[in-house]
Amino acid sequence: MHSENVIVVGAGRPTSGPVSLTQGRYGARGNLELLACDSRDGLWVFWFNADEAEDPLQSPDVPAGCWSAGLAFASGRHFVDAQIVQSTLGPDHLEVVALTDAGTLESWYWSPGPGFQRRVRDVAASVRRFRLTHDGGVLHVSLELTGGSSASLVSGTDGYPDRMWRASSQPPVFDDGSAERALQGQGITDVASGTARAAQSTRNGGTTELAWRDRSGRVRHLAVPDSGI
Repeated sequence: MHSENVIVVGAGRPTSGPVSLTQGRYGARGNLELLACDSRDGLWVFWFNADEAEDPLQSPDVPAGCWSAGLAFASGRHFVDAQIVQSTLGPDHLEVVALTDAGTLESWYWSPGPGFQRRVRDVAASVRRFRLTHDGGVLHVSLELTGGSSASLVSGTDGYPDRMWRASSQPPVFDDGSAERALQGQGITDVASGTARAAQSTRNGGTTELAWRDRSGRVRHLAVPDSGI
């Protein structure tokens, strides 16, 4: 059991809904990026300083082994889900796809200097749920629409940082519950249904990064060596 190593992320921040996690390319060892919806307006991103004591000091604001206090962005709308991935484009831009309570699936990206920017073209409308994956700079989105049908979209690298979306022949794939099962395997059962997600990182020779919301609403993070899953 690894419950004693669980970290609370963004304590005091008003977040809600599922969370999303990826290993970024920043810092000496690849910091973690965690995305959550604000409970009323916009989005929050938190980052984990994955550097160790012997690494060059990269961020005096967040000590090694700690999560940041969080950065708010995308104000003006209420989001119900948002997912983040690390792109190879930019270089090293972060990609965000976020679903509003009106069913609009927005496309955002982060780059040094400007920070998070919303693209002019949204991904889709009338969306009930989605799943974002990536392969290098190519993004894939599985959609379930409000009418009950499902679809897959893909966005390639042409014209980047703008993105065009087209129908994909890949079958839609949604959350398979593997993150929640991994948490159960670590003896952790205080998990709000549908909020757990996992990401792989290269930290410590290979780590499964688990993020979820407990039943009281707090965002949690647990790093499990791949040998312990």
